[in-house]
Amino acid sequence: MMLSSVVLMAGYSRRMGKLKQHVVLNEKSFLSHIIDKLSVFSSKINSKIFVGQEGDKLGQELVKKIGGIWVTNPNPDDGPLSSIRLAIQQVSSDSAIMIWPVDHPLIEKMTLEQLISIWEKEPDFITLPSDGAHRGHPAIFPNWCFEYFYKIDLNQGAKAVLNKFPERIKYVLTDDIWITKNINTPEILEEAIRWCSSS
Repeated sequence: MMLSSVVLMAGYSRRMGKLKQHVVLNEKSFLSHIIDKLSVFSSKINSKIFVGQEGDKLGQELVKKIGGIWVTNPNPDDGPLSSIRLAIQQVSSDSAIMIWPVDHPLIEKMTLEQLISIWEKEPDFITLPSDGAHRGHPAIFPNWCFEYFYKIDLNQGAKAVLNKFPERIKYVLTDDIWITKNINTPEILEEAIRWCSSS
């Protein structure tokens, strides 16, 4: 089975005050952090899809530069699931997708390596990281999940698929704190900056 990455970044980021993909953390934008980490796994990921807003010219240029696929979400207020549905239309029928929200830019490379490795061994399972108490990001969904992304309500999101098939999930235990911390406010951004400075 092939694997495609899907980076979700169509939201308006009202609490952050600007598009999150262009917020700078540790001298790089959120989007650049994610692109750099995805590039490490280019041999594993056959296509890189980025779902954003029509007016995000900088984002489109960055995606074009790495040979990624840019998809414009005309209705960002419909939520992340609307972006996932648009991304699915860009992948082959035998490809799984790794969904990565842009406000999780500090996820460690080791976490990604473990996630992809576990999925490769049992590609028919949904695979996602966990700290032992909470599920995190990114999550890999096999292609059998695609139809359910269309059956659930937009306001439910991908979590509804996880809740529907708990027996078909493989968890990757990790102490990577950034799988559950979405950097979506200036306050959490300051916390992330302090963490980067001390690590």
